Amino acid sequence: MEPKETQITMDSNPPPNYAAAMGIQQSQDNESPPPYNTLVSQLQRAKEESSNPGDYALRVCAIMCGSIFITVLFAISSAIPITMIVIGAIYKDECTIDSRIPIWLIVSGAFSLLSTVIRTSQNCYSMCKKRENQENGQYKKKNFLVSIIELFIFVWFICGNFWVYSVKSVVSDDPLSGNYCHSTCYYFAFWIITISWIFVGLFCCCCCCLLGLAGCGAGIASLFSSK
Repeated sequence: MEPKETQITMDSNPPPNYAAAMGIQQSQDNESPPPYNTLVSQLQRAKEESSNPGDYALRVCAIMCGSIFITVLFAISSAIPITMIVIGAIYKDECTIDSRIPIWLIVSGAFSLLSTVIRTSQNCYSMCKKRENQENGQYKKKNFLVSIIELFIFVWFICGNFWVYSVKSVVSDDPLSGNYCHSTCYYFAFWIITISWIFVGLFCCCCCCLLGLAGCGAGIASLFSSK
């Protein structure tokens, strides 16, 4: 008997990959990736949509104020207004040199806490929004309310500057003195005001640096585009 010859034919089709063999469904290459609303993408979009460095700086400030970091910072900073209310209430009758100082602490703390709560809820709502057109009406109402509250806080803050700083050289911690004000009450109000001005100065410096960087970036971009 002659042995039979076995003919082997090669298939021109490539073998299936692992995902196809295991029945795993793969996403198409032409599908667009899901949209990401990260902080980096928002900053990049703001850079593309801004018309000048000043507009870009304003957009960056608006994005940062609505970020999760600022929301957490607002929530943590609510401890300061609560402390102002507590100290002002405890020493309300222990500041004969000017009884408006503890009242200033109570009122400032109450309205600052209210503003913090509104801003925190506003940022959380804007981050969890699903439809932009449904959010606009309530967002504008909250912005108007916060603006009114913060305007009052600013005016009240200026009044506190006058009441606290005007008696700095004559205030006494002697309860029998006519210039008496409890040291905890007075110096807490004093340092709240002073630290607030320090933060204002730092914020202005950061804004100036941001504008400077944006201006330099725009100048360098225009220099390269002209070549």
